[in-house]
Amino acid sequence: MKNNNDEAMKNYFDSMLRSEKSVQPKVEKVATVETKNEFSKSTALPKELVFSNSSTDTHIELATQKELEKQNAIEKEDEWKNIEVGNEFQALFFELNHVTFAVPLTDLGGIHHLDDTLNFLMGKPAWFSGVMTRHERLYNIVDTALWLQLGSNAKKLEYSHYVLLGNTSWGLSCEKLLGTEKIRKDQVRWREKRGSRPWLAGMVKKKMCALLHAEELVKLLNQGMDIRG
Repeated sequence: MKNNNDEAMKNYFDSMLRSEKSVQPKVEKVATVETKNEFSKSTALPKELVFSNSSTDTHIELATQKELEKQNAIEKEDEWKNIEVGNEFQALFFELNHVTFAVPLTDLGGIHHLDDTLNFLMGKPAWFSGVMTRHERLYNIVDTALWLQLGSNAKKLEYSHYVLLGNTSWGLSCEKLLGTEKIRKDQVRWREKRGSRPWLAGMVKKKMCALLHAEELVKLLNQGMDIRG
């Protein structure tokens, strides 16, 4: 017998992975009205109204070409690429407000206890819990449930640990650590496009949980953005 909660979670993550379908604009036919051709006789334009296309068109073409090159450079820089893993990889599973998430161990910089040394900073977003010092280095701790917007009771969660994202200064708060597990690449439903959730690499099908794209998540955090961007 299927668990209703599991089915709901599957639908939730399926909706995250589903790409937005492009909507083709509806083109309405415009009725043509027959009119008398009052401009059938073409006449030559006066010389003062004829524009030279030598220098003007050349400048326009150069300007357009530069704009296209600039736009292509920006798009290439912002090009989204999913995480690269082997045929098998280890991932850490953790829970937030009864929702399970996973992140590859290769994208983690460490797992640490969350204690009372967390220092709150004014003027930060609601999901910014504060700053912790470890080995003479400052780390920004994220209230992960608030960042992911996991419901109104997310503020009541009691975090026990935080996981560091790579070599960055960002740490994600975790309510429950569920341990590590080896995953095969074909056990993940991988995301193919950036979409509106660049932080989502895919869904672990067996666990019905989101696999986080740590690098893209850090980009959003650095810009002060939450799950909505």
